[in-house]
Amino acid sequence: MQVRELSSDVEIAAAYPLARELRDRIQPETFLAEIRRQQAEGYRLYGGFDEDRLVVLAGVRRSHTLARGEHLFIDDLVTAEPTRGRGHGSEMLRWLACKAVADGLSLICLDSRATARGFYERLGFEFRTSIPSWISAERLAR
Repeated sequence: MQVRELSSDVEIAAAYPLARELRDRIQPETFLAEIRRQQAEGYRLYGGFDEDRLVVLAGVRRSHTLARGEHLFIDDLVTAEPTRGRGHGSEMLRWLACKAVADGLSLICLDSRATARGFYERLGFEFRTSIPSWISAERLAR
C-alpha cells in the first residue's frame, strides 16, 4: 500500500465516497470546502492506495491539549467496505505512527466508535476516561 497526502482539489473530491462511509453528515457539494477549512487549522488528509485504488483514508492533526499534551490526533480513519479486514487500516495507523515519531510526537489519540474499539485495542490502543459526547447547543441553551 502506498500512502500520500491528498492535497489537490481533485484528490480530495475523489476521496468523498470513502469519507462518506464514515461521516454520513457530509455532502459532496460541501466536502472540499470542509476539508479546506480544517486544513487551515492543521488537518491533513492521507490516502492509502492499493495500486491506483483508494482503500483507506485518514484525517489527522497535530494537537496540544492540557489533558494530553502534544500529540497526533486522528479525526477520521476509514477503510473501504469491500477491502476491510485486509490490514489496510492497521497499515495506515503504523504509517501515521512512523510519521508522528519523525515529527517528534510520542502520543497518538483518537475517539472511537464502540464498534471499532476491538480493532484499536488489538493494535495496543488504551481506552482511558474520555468518552465522546455532544448535545445541540440550542437544546442546552434552553
